[in-house]
Parts: sequence; structure tokens; C-alpha cells
Amino acid sequence: MKNDPLNSPLTLEEQQFAIDNHYLISKYLNIRKLPFDDWYDIVIFRYLRSVKRWFAVPELHEHSFEIIAFYAMRSAIGGELAKQGRRIQTVSIDETIPGTDGMTYADTVTYDNLNFIPYGESEGESMNISYNVKLPERKSFKGAQQSDEIIAINGFLTGSMKNMCFTYDTPEEAKKRLASVQSYRRTKGHKEIYEAYRNENCVYIVRLKKKAGEKDA
Repeated sequence: MKNDPLNSPLTLEEQQFAIDNHYLISKYLNIRKLPFDDWYDIVIFRYLRSVKRWFAVPELHEHSFEIIAFYAMRSAIGGELAKQGRRIQTVSIDETIPGTDGMTYADTVTYDNLNFIPYGESEGESMNISYNVKLPERKSFKGAQQSDEIIAINGFLTGSMKNMCFTYDTPEEAKKRLASVQSYRRTKGHKEIYEAYRNENCVYIVRLKKKAGEKDA
């Protein structure tokens, strides 16, 4: 079984490169409006892995390292948010309520709701009641905050690269992100500057030869 070279320790050259570009971590967290102290430990490992990939995959040099690092940290944050969304804080109904004189959560259950407590539990079954759980974040419009794809596209348009590719974990995620990119493309009048399309779990951005405003010779 071969060892994954991306999991090997950083070389001296890679260490210096990681140090020189370490400012990208705070820059990205500021863009996402995430507290540095809370999220640094989440993104640092993906950032260091992006350094390993930068040296191991020369094809990545068609893009800026900033884009590669931002994409890696975006993936780390997305994974952590998904994990937090599945995490539930539970308490036993027999647990004492803080600040009371020995009252338990079971003592607060009304007579009408006693049928919901499985006193005669089957083997392997149990029930917990959750209080003060983490509520799902409400969807809201954030006009001032740009997605990672839009940030990358704006950087792409200022350069000379012919194309770029976003890779996602699933085709479903790629399809959803493509819809967002297409909406931005229409809103900004970019339809004659580049095209965007999906293939499996990848979204491709391809610069068109004739830009908006150009006329045939």
C-alpha cells in the first residue's frame, strides 16, 4: 500500500511557502466574516494540504495559490458546518434542572404528555428530550457577501487563463453551485465573456474568444 504524498510532512521549501502565504487564512476568514480564533483550527489543515498540492500538482499553477487555498478552506468550513448541523445536545429526563432544588426534567412533563414518555421501553430503545438546542441558521440575503465561486471568477477575469474548474464532493452540489454562477453571469452581463457548464461533480468556466463589445474584423 503506497503512502499518500499529500499526508507527508512539509519540506523546508513547503514550510517557507506556507509561512509566506499564511496571511491568506485571516484574509479568507475575514471575507467569510468568521472569527479567526474559532475557525483557525478548522481551516489550517486544509490550508497546509493545499500547500502540498501546490508543489505536487504543477497544473495548479495555472491559477493563483490564493484561489487554491481559498477553495481548500471553503471545503473545510463546509464540512464543519455540516457536522455542526447534525450535532444535537441531549439531556436525560431524569437529569436535575440547574438552579432548582432537585427538580428533574421529568417533573416538568404535564399529565397530557405522559404518553410520550416510553416507561416500558423495548430493549435497545431510549428517548431523550433536548433543550436549548442549536437552531438551524435562517436563510437570508447577504448582498455584500460574495461566494467563493464569484471571488474566484472575478480573479479569473482579471488574468489571462483560458479556463478554470470548480470540483465539488457530489454532482448535486455542483449543479446547485452552477445555478448560482449562471445567475451571477446573467446579472453582470458576462454571457459573452465566458461560459459556464457542469460535467459530473465539476463546474467549468471557459473564457470566450470574443468579449463583450468586440466587433468582427
